[in-house]
Amino acid sequence: MKKIANGVTGLICQRLAGLLAVMFGVSFLTFLLYYFAPGDKALAIGQARYSGEGDVQPEIIAMIREEFGLDKPFLSQFFHWLSPLLQGDLGRSLVSQEEVWLIVIPNLQETLTLSITALLLGLGLAFVLSVVSAQKPGSLMDRVAIGVASVGAAVPSYWLGLMLILLFAATLQWLPSYGSGSFSHLILPATTLALWVMTTQTRLFRSFLLEAQAAPHLEALRLRQVTETEIFWCHVLRHALIPAITMIGIELAALLEGAVIVEVIFSRNGIGSLFVSSVMSRDYPVIMCLVLLSAFSYVLINTLVELLQDAINPVKRVTRVVV
Repeated sequence: MKKIANGVTGLICQRLAGLLAVMFGVSFLTFLLYYFAPGDKALAIGQARYSGEGDVQPEIIAMIREEFGLDKPFLSQFFHWLSPLLQGDLGRSLVSQEEVWLIVIPNLQETLTLSITALLLGLGLAFVLSVVSAQKPGSLMDRVAIGVASVGAAVPSYWLGLMLILLFAATLQWLPSYGSGSFSHLILPATTLALWVMTTQTRLFRSFLLEAQAAPHLEALRLRQVTETEIFWCHVLRHALIPAITMIGIELAALLEGAVIVEVIFSRNGIGSLFVSSVMSRDYPVIMCLVLLSAFSYVLINTLVELLQDAINPVKRVTRVVV
């Protein structure tokens, strides 16, 4: 047990070191893109603060250059931005003058609610379809499941969202077509993303189940008179979940980023719609925060996925302890 705990601790430390390295690299690249972005940064900040699209006094522009260190060399500007970032200060929005965190956190909560709801619903549908399909390959149900997944994969999420709005909001008037704040506002956008998750995960999980069912050690279990139900739920499903967890983690990270289209279509608050509005208004502090948050979410989700795989797969635990 002590060796296993040391192996897990070493993995966590290794992943934390990798997380710090990735975040530093992403911070540098993000600031590099910001540095070489077209336009006068000081003028954009001055217009956002004081006069919209009008002229800004040269004295104000000079003051802004000094405040943000825009008159200094590249590395000086980078560390001028990085120093408060390391202390948790992401600056203020150029448009609203609010703290960036106060803007990002409520929108992040909305995106997490939408993404997790869609992921759970989509995975539930994918699990049912893939289990029914894998138990009788080549049957009518198998062909129906594959057909549903194939058709769903060919349907763009923005088109599906518009069709759901046309049917359930405009024609039947059962659900609201835009906005957020209540469960009824969540149904249509979550369904749009869930159907996308279902189509991708059904085909993948079906292939994982078929591969696990072909494992040679299952014959030994049958010779020991283990029932097919026990073999499926205790052995086949467990082995199929190991690669499936990786794909589920990638799917969650993709949902956090890919919700932008759905959030715009349904006029929902969230990271996606915030990113679009920030780009349109050239709100650089918010944009840079969202880019860093995106990179952090990918690395964090990958770390959690690997730890969960270690918990499910005893072979990986033993390998880490031996190494």
